[in-house]
Amino acid sequence: MSVVTPIDKPLLERALSVAHQPIYLPACAAAGVKVLLRRDDQLPGGNKFYKLYFNLKAARAAGKDTLVSFGGAHSNHLHALALACQTEGFKARALVRGYAAAEQTATLKDLQAAGVTLEFVGHGEYRRLCQTQQVTLQRNEYLIPEGGANALAEQGASYIGRAIAQQLGAGVRHVIMAAGTGSTLAGVASGLPSSTEALGICVLKAPPGSSLYAAGKGQRGGWRMLWGFCGKGYARPLYPAMLAFWQEFENNNKIPLEPIYTLKTLWAINRLAALGYWPRGTQLVAVHSGGLQGRRGFAQQPNTINTAQALAEPIYGARHSKRTDQHYA
Repeated sequence: MSVVTPIDKPLLERALSVAHQPIYLPACAAAGVKVLLRRDDQLPGGNKFYKLYFNLKAARAAGKDTLVSFGGAHSNHLHALALACQTEGFKARALVRGYAAAEQTATLKDLQAAGVTLEFVGHGEYRRLCQTQQVTLQRNEYLIPEGGANALAEQGASYIGRAIAQQLGAGVRHVIMAAGTGSTLAGVASGLPSSTEALGICVLKAPPGSSLYAAGKGQRGGWRMLWGFCGKGYARPLYPAMLAFWQEFENNNKIPLEPIYTLKTLWAINRLAALGYWPRGTQLVAVHSGGLQGRRGFAQQPNTINTAQALAEPIYGARHSKRTDQHYA
């Protein structure tokens, strides 16, 4: 017999408070496709807020007062963890991929200001720790995986799907979001009605090592992963056409984006519309997962593009690479 998990009313109310804002994407407008942008970027930590919610509850229930997790030098997850610890009264220890002498980022400065203890870990050891989760913990410490990706994170992300279903009903055909580990995607899908499919835009050039695929889950009912919209790869410089799209989107919609996740989601939606992928009259919801703090560490910005040059450049699809950095995870 399956166990029914009670609804967490405070989290549901928070998810229901998030606005769905109509946005203009030129190819979608031409194809008769309506796109609503779910503004989870306005929550502290964006989608990481949901992924951490039940993890923090579990840590408190276990009597732990210090959270331990992993991330890169621009990590949205670690940044959100620091915010959550300040709000909820936890301490935190961050295992940072890289070397202290080379990593003096705005993100890490924010973590230090929030009282997070930083421990730098070489790339090989970092990879081993993430894969094995064999981290030496003190009795008062609670471990959260890289990116916050675990079953409790999926449970939290399900409230995004629940809220969309309550706010917009069954008229939404697809809910689309960026996917790294895929845990937000799987969680959102579990909260949606069967008439709505969750689509993940993979931000890596190949299925990431710590994704749902590594866990043997693959694609399953309610969600699919789409590739071909990651540009040069994870956290890599953007092609001129993608930069031009970023500039045009912010000029048209007055909504800030970050280039690692949500920009690629909207780029994918627009490109698919240009290719005739979405039937006319389709209503889509795109999830703005936040991560704007990480934008500070990205060399390119929307105002750095020459539009004429961008229009002359070809539009690139996916080319596979072994590089699957989790620097912003």
